[in-house]
Amino acid sequence: MATDKLSVKVHIMDKEYQIACDPEQKQRLMKAAVAVDNQMRSIKQSSTRLSVEKVAVLTALNLANELQDATDHSSMLESFSDSIVDMSSRIDRVLDEKPSVPDSDGTDSKIVQL
Repeated sequence: MATDKLSVKVHIMDKEYQIACDPEQKQRLMKAAVAVDNQMRSIKQSSTRLSVEKVAVLTALNLANELQDATDHSSMLESFSDSIVDMSSRIDRVLDEKPSVPDSDGTDSKIVQL
């Protein structure tokens, strides 16, 4: 069954926009609108001679850059996670395969070579 869209009013740089979204996305849309508005106001405040269009483009570039940083960070974390899982599997295999040998104190320990 298709979900009915909501018409959500957001305010960015003192202008009202009506945006259609799924009901479960309303809070996320409103939060995004606040972030865009805050960033545009910050850029506009730093240089009052910029047109609203230039402020919007700079905001879009800043947000795209932040998204790229987050994507790069996520990829790096995924790579680290894969490496840890691989290393853990290798350690488990080594521990399962190597025979126990008595230590000088008489206790058994595994020979581990990674």
